[in-house]
Order: sequence, then C-alpha cells, then structure tokens
Amino acid sequence: MPKSFILLKNKTTPSDPYEEIISSHEHKSHFIPLLNHSHLDKSEIVQHLISSSFVEDTYAFIITSQRAVECFNECISMITDEEIRQKLFNKPGYTVGPATADILAKSGFLDIRGGLHAGNGSILSDIIIDDLSPPTREKKLLFFTGEIRKDIIPKKIKKAGFDLKERVLYRTESRDDIVNNFEECCSNLHPTGDNWLIFFSPQGTETFVEYLVNSENKLNFKVASIGPTTQLYLEENGVVPCVVATKPTAPSLIEVINNYQE
Repeated sequence: MPKSFILLKNKTTPSDPYEEIISSHEHKSHFIPLLNHSHLDKSEIVQHLISSSFVEDTYAFIITSQRAVECFNECISMITDEEIRQKLFNKPGYTVGPATADILAKSGFLDIRGGLHAGNGSILSDIIIDDLSPPTREKKLLFFTGEIRKDIIPKKIKKAGFDLKERVLYRTESRDDIVNNFEECCSNLHPTGDNWLIFFSPQGTETFVEYLVNSENKLNFKVASIGPTTQLYLEENGVVPCVVATKPTAPSLIEVINNYQE
C-alpha cells in the first residue's frame, strides 16, 4: 500500500533526497516548513569568499547546515573569476551527513570530508582534529553557519588548539502557520491510510508538539524520528515515535519504516 509522508522540514533545493527516495518507492510526500530562512547580504559574503583571507589564508571550511550550503553555493555561483573558483573547489570542506556532502559535490567541490561518516557535529569535530593535527598557523579553519547553531564544533575545535573563525550566512525564524498547514495537509490524506509524520529536529516544533499532544485530530498517522536526540525530545514531550532512523539519511528512514510492524 502506498504511504503518505508528512515531512516536518523545509524542502531542500535544488532537490530533496527524502522526496526523491519517497517518490522512487511510489509513496507521496508533503512538506510542512517549520522555519523561515533568510540569507544575509550575499555581496558581502562573496567579497569574503574571494578575499585573500579566505582563498589564501584559510586551509579548510566547515559547513553543516543544508541552508548554509544553499547560501554558500549561491554565493559561489556569483564568482566570475575562474581561477578563484577552482581554488575554492579544491579547498577541503568538512560537513555533516550525506545530504550536505552531495550538494557540495554537485556544485563542484572536490575534497569533501566527513559526510556519510559524520552523523553529527561531535563526530565531525573528532574527524577534523584527527585529520589536521597538530594544529599550525597554516591550518586556519572557517565555520559557515546560521545565526542559531550549537556550539559543539567551535568548542571542540578551539579546545584542540585550532584557529577557527565563524561566518554567519543566514538567519532563522520560527513560522506561525505550522498547525494550519498541517491541518490542511491532513484534510487531503486518507483517514485510514498508511500515513507517517516525520520529525527531523526539535527546532521549530515546540508549539506543534504541544498541539499534537492536545489535539483531538483522529487522523491515523504514525510518527518517525530522525535520530535519538529528536526521539528523546519527542518522548519527553508526550509523543512516542514508532520508529527511529539509525542514520540521518533518506535510505535509513525508508528502511526502518518499511521494516515496521504494528
């Protein structure tokens, strides 16, 4: 039986790996954005990317958010100097998860590290430290991030003695139309169908989780969590996932859902 997936996330551009794999299994996907992302001044970011402080003095960059990758790639596309572009594409880039790694690879970056082998910021930090130790003045690092970010990576990298600076690429604001969008989405689903509600992160879901716990909505849907951190957050707030993806990837999500038995 075809499944319907309600994905609590902003759809990734230019392609979303979850939508692709769901479609390949002949299931339907529905996205409910939780956050509004706005890029900062791209012209200023471009000027930084083509400056000698980045092109020549920065050994490698770190980028862990798909939103940061999207902004980063748009800025790279604005650079017309082919020599600088090639220097940037050859610069080592450390990232979390396969999705961000794939986007960077498709954009032309040649030395992408972490990716599939780094499921979170702590693991990526260990990879960077093992990879680049001992720290030297020539191994300066730049962390591209959003205004809201966890401090795991900066703390571990700086504690290991590396020269790490940060550059904010985008800002994030929670949306106030999540519940309305969810109810509209539910109205288009079969009430007794195989419907799944997918949580990717606690960020932006506080009001929505409270709504779910107190809702009288009788739609028959099952809950899935991407990772144990989100699972713990849900359980602490009264929502128990049926399945938890072992990795933060689309194939892992499909696998645990296909193997689920009530």
